[in-house]
Amino acid sequence: MTAPKDAAAVPKSVHVERVLGSGRAARAQLVLATFDDGRQIRCVEKLFSPGWLTRVIYRVSFQSPFAYQSNRDAILACFYRRRVAAAVIAASDTNASVAMPIYVRFDQPTRSWVLAATWIDGRGIRPAPVDTARVVRRRKSSGDGSQLDAPEIDAPEIDQIVQIMSELERLLVDCGMVGSGWQVSPRAIVSTANLLRTGQRYTIVDLESGIPAVLVPKYIVSAARCGSCPPFDELDAKRLRSWLRTNDRLLLFRLGSQRHRQLHNDAERLIEHSESWKAGELALLRRPWRLLRSNGFAEYQQECLRRWRQDGITGSSSDQQPSTIAQHAIWWTAWLPLGMGRVSGRLIGDQSLRAEAMLCLRSAAVRREKLRQRITNAQQQWIASERLPPSVRLSAITFVMHHVLQSIAPARLHRWLVDHQQRRASFLWCVLLICSGRYQSWYGQRMIVKAIDRWQSSDRISVHEAAQLRDDLRGHEVHAYLRGFGGHIALKAVSPVLAPAKVGGLAMFLSQGNVWGLLPMLILPLVRTLIAVASWRATSRDRVPHAAALATSWLPTFGLIAFPLQMVATRPRLSSFLIRDSASQLGRRIPIYGGSDSRTEIALIRATDYVIAAMKIVSAWSRRWTGEIDGEHLSAVIHIPITRRSRFGRWLDRETQRRIEAETQRHGCAADELTRIARAA
Repeated sequence: MTAPKDAAAVPKSVHVERVLGSGRAARAQLVLATFDDGRQIRCVEKLFSPGWLTRVIYRVSFQSPFAYQSNRDAILACFYRRRVAAAVIAASDTNASVAMPIYVRFDQPTRSWVLAATWIDGRGIRPAPVDTARVVRRRKSSGDGSQLDAPEIDAPEIDQIVQIMSELERLLVDCGMVGSGWQVSPRAIVSTANLLRTGQRYTIVDLESGIPAVLVPKYIVSAARCGSCPPFDELDAKRLRSWLRTNDRLLLFRLGSQRHRQLHNDAERLIEHSESWKAGELALLRRPWRLLRSNGFAEYQQECLRRWRQDGITGSSSDQQPSTIAQHAIWWTAWLPLGMGRVSGRLIGDQSLRAEAMLCLRSAAVRREKLRQRITNAQQQWIASERLPPSVRLSAITFVMHHVLQSIAPARLHRWLVDHQQRRASFLWCVLLICSGRYQSWYGQRMIVKAIDRWQSSDRISVHEAAQLRDDLRGHEVHAYLRGFGGHIALKAVSPVLAPAKVGGLAMFLSQGNVWGLLPMLILPLVRTLIAVASWRATSRDRVPHAAALATSWLPTFGLIAFPLQMVATRPRLSSFLIRDSASQLGRRIPIYGGSDSRTEIALIRATDYVIAAMKIVSAWSRRWTGEIDGEHLSAVIHIPITRRSRFGRWLDRETQRRIEAETQRHGCAADELTRIARAA
């Protein structure tokens, strides 16, 4: 573990307590850092190890590796940028602060730089509560423009944070920290996730970009004026020095003499490291005239040599450097995919590695021993990352196969492809989800409980609201709705098979007028209706309402919402929560513009007010149209006999029980209550 000399002292050991989250460029993890003097600090480390998309975007933009992962001056610029921004914001009237940096270190196992900052035990944005009445208010106000006699509603929290972000952006841009202004800009859709709320105050926990700021023309124009395109955490040194001189007295008064002096020192360090970082990248669009000077490539060459020594490509000795031909060869081979570039570069730049490789070529025994060690180390890493089962034993051929899969497939897909027990478990899961009503009910409740716990842990709902949702989940009719909805979802598995038949049948109907061609389009609505009827018939003694489900299950495509619509009528609070959670999950999975606590996620959650209002209207209409259907009255018309369990049914019961017990043991005591509820159902 190494660190720059001009940053704070690094700890001698770091214990990772838990991973807080992953973004486009870094993974945030809560750690307990122990220093040489015995001090222990709980802090958050940002490990800059971006995914392939972020690396490709940065490489195309600046023709260099991702700076915060590999560039020493870039990570030091992050360190001093936070300190300068914290002092500037502290001297302003903005109700915000910055998570202070603690140390910078280089993580050798991942070959990535790490920035540690103060742990902020805060929360993200709390979505506004369900407000379906605003649909009516908006419709009436747009009709006659009159004021409505509606109760006063507090402004959503998203409006408060956007106002504070606008003030922060204006302040940071005015003082020359343009890139930091982009990180808190309301026009950056995901920037709301960079702030956490503690009490009535917001704290900026992320001032480091992952991709260039190309989505807002203001920043593109500002960067173009400085001759730097595309913009990436840009710093206007001239404007920063001018702003510090202009506001010197105010800063001295509000910060005190010691912190005022520290601010000026940090600003000069920030400017120094930012200029060294930018000069150490090729960046053909960043002041390209600098490359025309006689020493235009000197700083870039020095940065390449430093990075190669840091990554162990040219060895650790700083007094030896490869020849000019070797440097060019290392630079070009770095573009090779699947780790071949690093291996080729090390063979070219590291003399000891070349000697070791020649020894392996001459001696079969050494070659076998090196291969065995390599396979053993890789096997242990893949088992630890759950890519392989613990009982696997690799040969040379399977090692190559798994190495390729590691490069192109995520861990879960890799495990599924190579582990027959995993495939069998997946197949059994599909069978139980399609055929076992008991497992459908148990699995659905487990997913809902996890969603409730997730919202409660992120402080989006209170403990009382979470308890109310869990009480709603215990309703006897919820089991029936979950089973029916699980059956409807299971029907989606046959959609790929029916899709060609639907297209062909529609073509037959349009070309020949044969109405039998429309039959494939009626199969899924008919089966959905039968599932709804069977669910209603099975719960007729308990008087479980099914009016909305029966009224809408026959609709093509939209029949999938039959049971969620029915739940709106009987459990509106739980149904609204599930709709909002689905919108939240969709907002988090949208590439680039989505993510946790992003404006995309909050906007989708807020948009569900219209969905909930529409479903309430449809539910009320279906109840008026059908009334509450009496099971005893229609039992003679629709009779579903209950026969003895078949051999398949008994096998299904055993597998359901075994799967529930296995997952209960795996997920802990939290699933015990669900098991009890499922047995009672």
